Amino acid sequence: MSGLIITDSGYDWPILDIARALETEPEPLDFVLPGLLAGTVGSLVAPGATGKSFLALQVLAQITTGRDTLGVGEHPTGTVVFLAAEDPSNVLHMRIKAVAQQLSERERGDMKANSLISPCLGKAGDLMDDGKTVAGIEKMARGARLVVIDTLSRWHGGEENERRDAARVMRAMERIAADTGAAVVFLHHANKAAALNGDVDKQQSSRGSSVFVDEARWVAFLQTMTEGEAEVFGVKEEDRKQLVRYGVTKANYCPPLIDIWLRREAGGVLVRREMPGVVKAKAKTYAAASGGRGDDNDW
Repeated sequence: MSGLIITDSGYDWPILDIARALETEPEPLDFVLPGLLAGTVGSLVAPGATGKSFLALQVLAQITTGRDTLGVGEHPTGTVVFLAAEDPSNVLHMRIKAVAQQLSERERGDMKANSLISPCLGKAGDLMDDGKTVAGIEKMARGARLVVIDTLSRWHGGEENERRDAARVMRAMERIAADTGAAVVFLHHANKAAALNGDVDKQQSSRGSSVFVDEARWVAFLQTMTEGEAEVFGVKEEDRKQLVRYGVTKANYCPPLIDIWLRREAGGVLVRREMPGVVKAKAKTYAAASGGRGDDNDW
């Protein structure tokens, strides 16, 4: 892309070289995860205690080692920066050990070499502090494939329902993504209504301003199996709460993606669980649920 950008045009912003764009073939899109383009901002939305931080650590393991333990498909490996502001370091220690149980000795070495995990509980910066926190994150993220911000509410001092504050936070993360080339994924809580009604798989389930969804290029979710889903699949109540559904409600740069089921195993590790039949009775894929699943995708 850099060869297509004219930076000395005399204008305040860079200009796309249309002549060169018409004469050359575009480079293949570089996806960090299915639908998540490098250099863009995305989010993972879930109610509390659903397992989103654990899922993010398993994504870290996949990208740093190449081992696809979640069954989402193989993608290029690289460095991951994980800014953990929600859990103390001893909890992170336990979770990392649990995730590493799925890896070989060589893969554990790759994870160690390619991971940068920062326990930031009580020490997180503020994405609204006029660039100081952005500069600090960029210093850590040079050359990284992915930056995980856990959890977004702990990384800014604004009012998340206020559009202007939400826009400032999004601009800060977009700058990190643009300057480093990494995908930036912020973990975020679902709103109360979506959590109570089992509607976290809807695009607007995110808590706070709609800016957090509208301006993200990729939005994923994690939701515990509902009672209705358990009835469809014949799952007992004692097993239901151990099953979670992962999917992508917004992906601007790829076709619709099908949800997957995961089961919490020993230590909290999420393991792919194949369910009989369709993914969900009331919303099977993006294409079949256009009322709330990814209508504004650019693909």
